[in-house]
Amino acid sequence: EREERVAIMAARVSQGTMSSVLKSGVRAALAQWKRGYASDAVAKTSSGGGGILQGILGGASRITVPLTQALPDIEVPTVATVPAPPSPASTEITTMSNGVKIATEATYSTTASIGLYVECGSVNERSGLTHMLDKLAFTTTANRSTFRITREVEALGATVGSGAGREQMIYAIDGVRTSIPEMMEVLVDSVVNPLFNTWEVKEKQQQALKDMEELRENPQALLDEGVHAAGFSGGLSNPLIAQPQTLGNIDPYELAENLRSYVKYTFTGSNMVLAVSGAEHSEIVPLAEQLLASVPPTVPEVTQEIREPSKYSGGQILLPPVDDMNHMVLAFEFAGGYKNLKGSTVLQVLLSMLGGGGSFSAGGPGKGMHSRLYANILNNYNWVANCSYFSSIYNETGLVGVSTSFFGGDSRQLIDALCGELEAIANGKFTDEELQRAKNASISQVLYSLESKAIICEDIGRQVLLYGKRFPVPEFLDELQKVTKKDLADGVKVLLKSKPTFVAIGSFDDQLYSDVIQKRFS
Repeated sequence: EREERVAIMAARVSQGTMSSVLKSGVRAALAQWKRGYASDAVAKTSSGGGGILQGILGGASRITVPLTQALPDIEVPTVATVPAPPSPASTEITTMSNGVKIATEATYSTTASIGLYVECGSVNERSGLTHMLDKLAFTTTANRSTFRITREVEALGATVGSGAGREQMIYAIDGVRTSIPEMMEVLVDSVVNPLFNTWEVKEKQQQALKDMEELRENPQALLDEGVHAAGFSGGLSNPLIAQPQTLGNIDPYELAENLRSYVKYTFTGSNMVLAVSGAEHSEIVPLAEQLLASVPPTVPEVTQEIREPSKYSGGQILLPPVDDMNHMVLAFEFAGGYKNLKGSTVLQVLLSMLGGGGSFSAGGPGKGMHSRLYANILNNYNWVANCSYFSSIYNETGLVGVSTSFFGGDSRQLIDALCGELEAIANGKFTDEELQRAKNASISQVLYSLESKAIICEDIGRQVLLYGKRFPVPEFLDELQKVTKKDLADGVKVLLKSKPTFVAIGSFDDQLYSDVIQKRFS
């Protein structure tokens, strides 16, 4: 019967009544069948046949050799294993004579991530210069035009990026390891030797002002700006996004001069760190010393004069609606900021315990479904669209709390529930299982993040800029495991002793802050 079916198919192929794709498949199957296609590794079956032919004509066969055993008559080549490094990768640091620090970590990869980190941001000014520097990153320098920089980066197969924060600025380039000298030259030239052509400044000025227009339609960005304005006085209250009433009233020529002066006094020796992930220290230092030799040393008096001190004040800001939802942030002061090492470790566990996310998210424990804000807020209030922890930490202070977005509903009831969650943790009303889950989630998040060379580079740059060194990852993970129930409860108690900061967008009662929040945490 099988031979008869084969003959019929062969006749159809010759008569051209099959599609070209099926025809080619059948021809291949017939050829294999005629050659008696088989393998010693394939078990004998009652129906016989095999390969492509069995899929067309029926029958079945299977490999009986278990996956734990080698196939018969198959030679497996011996592959030399890569020996594990004798010790975990360490961060090496060299300080140049002008104060610039060079920090590297060899990751034995074919790619590298390079970043220049500068201790400056919107805490130093309120005219939008930080925002403008971010816009003007990798534009014309004293040695290269914007076009040439673009072409060189493309030729290297690299990617560049920049970021402006309230206390730090980042300039980064990623590419293959063999192009490190060329990548470093482009990066350093772009940061150290900017020209600030008037026509480029004017173009980026218009883009920066457009960002402010877009900000008005972005509730999360508005909340972030508002919570800093409400929570702090001084440098940290300065807007990160340039304001039209300041940046919009500056002539491009004057703005270019202001930018040159700002870079001259802030992009200085001890305010800068060159961080590299994916290269040997001995390979980077000679290049960096040559490229960064022209950076002037930092004058401490000038740095103190430029940087505006910040003080936590707390308070509230209510903004009109921007969409059909209500949005709010309730935050408290995290005293000491990143310099509070023990508190920063406890804070990491707290944020994992609070967790949260969107009500539409699907997933298991890895999505935070077992966190307190998911279990007790999102699962109990179907009109809440999003609820998660809020964290904005700086060198010596910070803000920690909860953020939520919801449709209609009772805002007082929701705030009461959110305050109850924070108070429950402060009173130790959580299980040992919750604590261990939060610690495990924190450790998992750290290790997952450090799979990326770009994040390793950023971690090196930020830590060296702040502490002058980088703490070993295993040491930090050990500290996370040591966090106790009392540590977490005491940490939240300290938070709740500070004056609350409340920022809301939408329809909220003016007396909500004084009648509910302040009284509860007085």
